[in-house]
Amino acid sequence: MLEHPVNQLGGDMSSEASNDVSARRLQLLFLAYLLMYPLPWLEHRPTTVAVAASAVGVAAFLVLYFRGYWTLGWTRLAYGLGILGIGFALYRCGGVWSVFAVYAASMAGFSRPGRTASIGVIIVLALLAGFGLALRLSPWAWGPGVFFGAIVGIAGIFLGAINERNSLLAASREESRQLAVLAERERIARDLHDVLGHTLTLVAVKADLARRLLDADPGAARREIEEIHASARAALGEVRVAVSGMRSTTLAAELSEARRALETAGIAVDSETTSEPLPPLVETALAFVIREAATNVIRHSGARRCRITLARVGLEASLEIRDDGHGGGVVEGHGLAGMRQRLAAIRGALELRGDSGMSLLARVPLEGSTA
Repeated sequence: MLEHPVNQLGGDMSSEASNDVSARRLQLLFLAYLLMYPLPWLEHRPTTVAVAASAVGVAAFLVLYFRGYWTLGWTRLAYGLGILGIGFALYRCGGVWSVFAVYAASMAGFSRPGRTASIGVIIVLALLAGFGLALRLSPWAWGPGVFFGAIVGIAGIFLGAINERNSLLAASREESRQLAVLAERERIARDLHDVLGHTLTLVAVKADLARRLLDADPGAARREIEEIHASARAALGEVRVAVSGMRSTTLAAELSEARRALETAGIAVDSETTSEPLPPLVETALAFVIREAATNVIRHSGARRCRITLARVGLEASLEIRDDGHGGGVVEGHGLAGMRQRLAAIRGALELRGDSGMSLLARVPLEGSTA
């Protein structure tokens, strides 16, 4: 019942709206404590001046109360001290003026950060006790205010800290959600690049070959066109799988596909692969490296030969793809960036050398990998 609203961070819009409604209800509910103020008037009829002054004081209190709880830090504490000042101003009117000190202590307790709240509660209670002692008022006039003010102030400090932690947690969840969305977008972009880049390169090479064979060997041209059709349909299926997030492949399949694509482009292929099994995650990552590397050789190298070597030595797997093309400087695009990301996810690394032709070397540690 003594809990007060604080500004909340994060969460969806419906949650924020619900929090605002609940905060407003608690704020209105806590106003019931004002009913304590006129209780002494039931025994001693107040003067007209006392009633008028009390009405002005309560009006000023309501303004500070409703504005103060939507501020933070020292500003909120200043509103609380303003409310305490209203209580001091009304002490001659015959009402329970210390009730305003309870509101002031509560508002101070909900200030942030926690150090400000603690200092604020101490200041409010010290001022209340000092005011009563300085004017030699009866302890019954200000003592209950100190007692209940301490209770609600301490409760406010702890509840404010809980609300602050909840706000930070909500903000952290929102940040995690956004990072997950970003990571998923990057995954889809990487997978689509792998699928479409490889397939469109293969389609372009086969279409060029079919065009050259069209007059000399219509039958061979027809076979190339049928392979183009099959590759396009396979790519469509892979795009669907990539979007669903369930995409994977095997080294054997990618080696076979890379050999077919390279030979179709007129590039001779030599390969040497290990017979030892690799962990599934490692195999999938290296398979995608083979796909992207073969696509780059076809597109950019101008090579006539390409050698693919897959080895497992101790607790490390290595994949080297070397061609006899023109080499030279390499401008890294989405393909190489995607390979680095896939390898980094399994603690692997990628090296490029272009002194004589182009050599791509991927290394992956096997220690701790799932076989």
